[in-house]
Order: sequence, then C-alpha cells, then structure tokens
Amino acid sequence: MSGGWKAIGFSLLMLISSLSGCLDSDEEDDEKVIDLVVYYESTSGTIQQSFIGGSQISLTGVSLNFDFARTTSDFDLATFSLEPGDGRSPIIVNADESASIDVDYELHGLFSVILTATDVEENSENMTVVIRIEQHIEWNEQNSAEPDVMQINTEPDNDGPAPKVLQIKSTVENIENLGGLAGSPITITWELTDSNAESKGMKTEQIADGQDAVWDFSLNFPERGVHELSVQLDQSTDQERVNVNHVIDILYEQTESAVNPFPTESGTEGSQTESE
Repeated sequence: MSGGWKAIGFSLLMLISSLSGCLDSDEEDDEKVIDLVVYYESTSGTIQQSFIGGSQISLTGVSLNFDFARTTSDFDLATFSLEPGDGRSPIIVNADESASIDVDYELHGLFSVILTATDVEENSENMTVVIRIEQHIEWNEQNSAEPDVMQINTEPDNDGPAPKVLQIKSTVENIENLGGLAGSPITITWELTDSNAESKGMKTEQIADGQDAVWDFSLNFPERGVHELSVQLDQSTDQERVNVNHVIDILYEQTESAVNPFPTESGTEGSQTESE
C-alpha cells in the first residue's frame, strides 16, 4: 500500500512539473521580441484650399511625422512602415537608413494608420493610430451677375465615417454703384443641395446698394457625395453685380488618438496607443 501511494505521489509531481514547464513556455512565447515605441506631435490637421472665380489657386495638405527612433528588438531591426489608411500602399523605410516616416494627406477623413516595426528575423509588432483630417475652403468671386455654383465634396477619402458637420459662412455684397446714381437693391437666394438635388438649406435676403448679407448655415451629418452651393440673383436691372465669398469647413468627430510627443529631458514619455 505504501508503495502504491509513492507511485501516485511521483506521478502527481511529474504532472505538476510538466504543467509548470508549459506555463513557463507560454510566458516566454508571450514576451515581445520587439518593443515598439513611436512618437508623434500631432494626430489631426486641416487641409487649406482656395478658389478665385471658380478656379483653384492653392491647396495645402497636411503632413504628419512618426518617429520610431526608440523602438528596439532582440535582433537587428530591418524596416519601419506606415499604412496611411486611405488605400495607398504602405510607406516603408530601411531601419538602417531612417527611423522617421512622413505621411501627407490632401483629402479629408478619419484614418486608421498602422505603424509597424520588423526585424531581420521577420518578427513584427504594430500599433494603430487614428488620424483626423478636416478641410477648410475659401471661394471668392468678384463682380458677377450670375455667380458660379460651388461644389463641395463631403465624401471621405476612405470607407471611414462621414463628416460630422458641413459649415457654411457665405457673404454676398451688392457692389456700390459708382456712377453717381443710387444703385438698386437686389434680392438673393442661397441654397445648398445634396447629391440627389435635394435642398438641405435655403435663405433669401434683400441687399441694398453697397451693402452685404451673410448666411451662416450648418448641416449636421451630411450625406456622402457632392453638394452644391448656389447664389441666385433676382435683380431689378441687369447692371447689378455682386461679390461672393464662401467659407466652408468639413469637420469630423474628434475621435483621433492622443498625441505622443518625443519626451524632453525634464518631461515624461506620453502614453502609447495599444499595440494590436
């Protein structure tokens, strides 16, 4: 009987030792070979676009930088890469040549940027950072009897969420008659229509000679697609003309990731976005 208990005790000891070995092995497998550390000063920006007389005169995109310099691996690092989240191919740099990646955006949207480090043994570690890119547009038209229709594209540059707000501030000036005679007042009508030609907002106002009027309008959660902003003149004489200035902002939910700036000597490191 005593021998039987000894045999059972030995078997239990071997089983426990075996399980302990498996747990230790799992813990080793869970240890990350690569410590991915990326710093970035900004996770949002605004594209600036200007038009005069219906023609684009300037477009300034948004450029963001991601610094992998503090990333380490148990082996030599091979590459750093960034997927912009808008369908473009990843931007890849050789780790021996650079630890910094710049990415440019010229279209608005919320983008999930994937940052990856890979070593020479093909181990890799990645993280996702959400980027918010909005757009500001200024449209000017001078001395017009029939202002052009402005097209506003609310379609984001990916399959992500649509904009939260389309903001419009439009100023129309009835140009003062300089011939010595009082000019006529004019009646104007602003209207915003969506891609289905459905009216989303309208305002009519009379403007005296030499005066101006403003339409402030916000469309919440605009449909994806091209909207049209028009200014119609109902004038008492064909000689009346106007100056038009549209200021448009395409805005998104502020759901971008927190910034993680490079630490200063006296500062502390910012929090990293969780790796996936």
